[in-house]
Amino acid sequence: MEKIKKYLPGLFFTTIIALSSFQIQRINFIKEMHFSSLIIAILLGVIIRNIFRSPKILQPGINFSLKKVLRLAIILLGFKLSFTQVASIGGKGLILVLIVSGFTLLFAKWFGQKLGLSENLALLIGTGTSICGTAAIAAVAPVLTGKDDDIKDDITFAIGTVTLFGTMAMLLYPIIFRSFHLPTLLYAVWTGSSIHEVAQVVAAGFAAGNQAGQLATLVKLTRVLLVIPLAIVLGIRQIKMEKTKSRSKLNFKKITIPWFVFGFLAVVIINSLNIIEQNMVNELIAVDKFLLTLAMAGMGLETSFNKIKKVGIRPFYVGFAVWIFIGFFAYIITRLLFV
Repeated sequence: MEKIKKYLPGLFFTTIIALSSFQIQRINFIKEMHFSSLIIAILLGVIIRNIFRSPKILQPGINFSLKKVLRLAIILLGFKLSFTQVASIGGKGLILVLIVSGFTLLFAKWFGQKLGLSENLALLIGTGTSICGTAAIAAVAPVLTGKDDDIKDDITFAIGTVTLFGTMAMLLYPIIFRSFHLPTLLYAVWTGSSIHEVAQVVAAGFAAGNQAGQLATLVKLTRVLLVIPLAIVLGIRQIKMEKTKSRSKLNFKKITIPWFVFGFLAVVIINSLNIIEQNMVNELIAVDKFLLTLAMAGMGLETSFNKIKKVGIRPFYVGFAVWIFIGFFAYIITRLLFV
């Protein structure tokens, strides 16, 4: 009981921030900018952490929100996806998603390290851009090696960068669609394969009509599924790194195994079998959004401006370059496969 009590103050605090984020999201000009509650929660957390500073009594609950609650939220994210949806985009769609996401991630890692970013930060920016923004960054981060504080800072830098350029893409794509009279099929697939967040894809896709919006969303949700193999690959990479560093027998207790990603896969399978009523699935998706928002509040509360200053503007240069890369590359591959 004592262990539970120590988490309550911090959990209560992150819950208040999460609820406030949903209220702020309803403000008209915020709604028009399509800022999700996740982003708002991070910003509120950052402001509180750096201006008012949170008491130590809140720390256990904040850490619980950032780790345990986040992993549960990633598992429940599987209710947004089914294998039927993935299959509906066809073989060409799957090939497109694999090529675009794979090469974007490799480019981000290469370019990020060229500009002097840590490998972890470069990978997180690439993950958020190539797969599904904030959720993908949050899912992959626990698998990465390094000090907890450094990983937390890298998560915040990556989310800020990916959110900025994803929002720019969301606003620019409909303008490009109308200005250049792009075919609806081309635009929908291009949007779904290159814009960062699911909500951003929905906004940009449906700007070209219901058919374009539905197809763009399907392509995007297929990208979300790639978080599973990526987390596993990075987990294997960690094991190899541990073996290289230690010539003695490998200590398996120190290896981070992304069990929550397998939970995500299990939920996708359950959702694909249609054994849970749709009303209940919708409720679980709503719960998941709240849990993700709560976890992002914890993340914001762990972010220091002083550490952000040390990294400087380089993450945004990388984010911009990766945004340009995925936009052009996805467009070229889409034209080759679908036009």
